[in-house]
Amino acid sequence: MCSSALPAVPSVPRGPGSPQQDPASPARVRPAFRPAAASALGGALVLAVVVAAAQIHGLDLSVYREGALALLGRAGDKDLYDDALVQTDTRGLPFTYPPFAAILFVPLALVPQSVALGIVTALSCGCLAGVAALVVRYLRSARPAGATAPRHTAVTVLATMLVLGLSGPWREGLGFGQVNALLMVLVLADLLRSTRLPSGVLVGIAAGIKLTPLAFGLVYLARRDWRSLAWLAASFGSTVALGWVLAPRESAVFWLDALFDASRVGATADLYNVSLNSIVAQSGLPGSLQRPVWALASLAVISVGYLAIRRADDDGDTVRAIAANAVVMLAISPISWFHHWVWIALVFPAAYLSAREEGARRTAVRVLLAALVPVMMFSSITVTLTLTGAVSGEGPLPLRLFTALGVVLPVALLGLWALRPVRRTAALPAHG
Repeated sequence: MCSSALPAVPSVPRGPGSPQQDPASPARVRPAFRPAAASALGGALVLAVVVAAAQIHGLDLSVYREGALALLGRAGDKDLYDDALVQTDTRGLPFTYPPFAAILFVPLALVPQSVALGIVTALSCGCLAGVAALVVRYLRSARPAGATAPRHTAVTVLATMLVLGLSGPWREGLGFGQVNALLMVLVLADLLRSTRLPSGVLVGIAAGIKLTPLAFGLVYLARRDWRSLAWLAASFGSTVALGWVLAPRESAVFWLDALFDASRVGATADLYNVSLNSIVAQSGLPGSLQRPVWALASLAVISVGYLAIRRADDDGDTVRAIAANAVVMLAISPISWFHHWVWIALVFPAAYLSAREEGARRTAVRVLLAALVPVMMFSSITVTLTLTGAVSGEGPLPLRLFTALGVVLPVALLGLWALRPVRRTAALPAHG
């Protein structure tokens, strides 16, 4: 993908006395080959650094594989939705996705853990490269009229890959063997219309794997795109139906019981949970008030997100609309682990472009971005492990405030986007 964006290498004219050369000779092939080879080598080096920084252990992938084995009846006496499908030193880890996801994970369960981890890591690295290329294209599409296009596209993409890959959510997601990057690409392929499938189908499939992408129906709702909403519902419904056909017992357990038990996913008040629900759980409010307060806060964020999406669409900025919807999804989800925030890959560039405005709004966006950088680099796991030598979901007030900024700052940015004056000359959509 990176090499395809390289400029063509101009041919060098030969003088009248120059010897004729075979078009396939090394002298003719080498100039065009060198940039591609340099890009491939650079990409390999960048990914090597990213993978090394991730310290890959594949804990979450082991849960996916164990879930698939349980579905096949090859996990001893374990059932798919047992509370401790995989046991660690500190707690049992359950399978929290719908049965459709367990069906898709079956191929990974039929190969050794190391092979499965290599496959998922390679796919995630491919997603990283694709998202980096999208970000570069998006930023370049917003160049002022008449501005000279920057050179060295491949270098820019590689630098973007490195920055994104070393960011906290991408780095830790790779380490856990997570699938968030894969789901992100499914959603982007749908919303940016890079597929011939009807709009909404891929978002529905992503939601069939992990329920949270259902929140991207807000984009279609803001656009009054009822057709895409219908396709999303039909696609998602098909994944549910397939789960019932192939795994009826497990489907009954998930859809009628496990789905409503958020504690299976983890402790709501855990510092690694970067969501509104976590802030409310840590607030000290009486338990009877926490759910209503969270619900009201979520409704407020959805409303602001709706306005932000409408503003982005009015500007013709599809990427900002998607970034706004992603912030809504992650903020209102009961559990949004730090590594779920891979969507910062779009939030940062969209915010950067909106920071080009004049006046106080530009200053506010720049302050938010500057504060968000360290928050999205260092998770509670990184901080507690560094300071105490052990991972902890609890911490002193300064650490609680620091991790809370991971959702407070993006929501504040959402508010600035919602109040942004419409400028139809703003960033162009990334699709097309």
